[in-house]
Amino acid sequence: MSTLLDVRDLRVGFQKNGEMTDVLKGVNFSIKKGESLGIVGESGCGKSMTSLAIMGLLKNKGLVATKGEILWEGDNLLTNTKQDWRRLRGNDIAMIFQEPMTALNPLLTIGKQITEQILAHQSISKKEANEKAVEMLKLVGIPSPEQRLRAYPHELSGGMRQRAMIAMALCCEPRLLIADEPTTALDVTIQAQILDLLADVMKKMDMSMILITHDLGVVANYCQKVIVMYAGKVMEEASKDQLFAHPLHPYTQGLLQSVTSIEEQSERIYSIPGRVPLPDEKVKGCVFHDRCPYAIHQCKSQEPPLMSLEDGRKVSCFRHKEIIEGGGM
Repeated sequence: MSTLLDVRDLRVGFQKNGEMTDVLKGVNFSIKKGESLGIVGESGCGKSMTSLAIMGLLKNKGLVATKGEILWEGDNLLTNTKQDWRRLRGNDIAMIFQEPMTALNPLLTIGKQITEQILAHQSISKKEANEKAVEMLKLVGIPSPEQRLRAYPHELSGGMRQRAMIAMALCCEPRLLIADEPTTALDVTIQAQILDLLADVMKKMDMSMILITHDLGVVANYCQKVIVMYAGKVMEEASKDQLFAHPLHPYTQGLLQSVTSIEEQSERIYSIPGRVPLPDEKVKGCVFHDRCPYAIHQCKSQEPPLMSLEDGRKVSCFRHKEIIEGGGM
């Protein structure tokens, strides 16, 4: 499979007291055509910031890319003009945001918002755009789509609003879909329906997907490849099977230990001690060392690079060989 998106040494930051403070600190990953990639980590690790950089929406948050490249089929998106972004965003790369009620315009009908998206990228009539909007609402499982086109966002349930957001994202048949916590505000039953829908549409449209989540269970069911982020850095990258069978980074191990299980009930749920450092906190050495039970002096004084291993995975840990040899620590 050919590489669709390639993020290289991406650094994103903001100005504070005359100095640049990095939020993303050298992020590297790629996604191939038809591949599903999960990005996981605690809140504040840089997952959503990565998606905003890919979509060219950093300025909306007062942020700027200070280094690196985001290559879309070889072209660096960081050099895009406003016109380039209008042509690409929504057409080749589309995004589903966390909360549809804030992402949808409350003053426009669902139909108006979907047809505007279609007309902005395709040379078709309003009638054809309306027919395509109905078709997309059917695709995402919304009943009575002709009637729903005339509805306003507040007239739909949370699950229906999210489906409408997905319809809007898919209406121009993008090659890459970024789903940022697409089921956060939904109940468990609706969550499963939405994720199954995304997986089904991805196959039908031969589309790549980046799924941003803090839920490792979602990653296990819907992603082929996973990157684990912490404090604006990639800690580990592996296939889904590699990551769940044998995680190499202590942070990944901690995340997996934190997952609750019906079979293995205990009185206390495990949580990683400490907290994610703030972007402007200066941490010497590995950014995870103060929360890591296996940290040695080297971890506190030197920053480990993201190392490529023979089995194809990548890890940013000085002690990964001991984990491989010992089957854990």
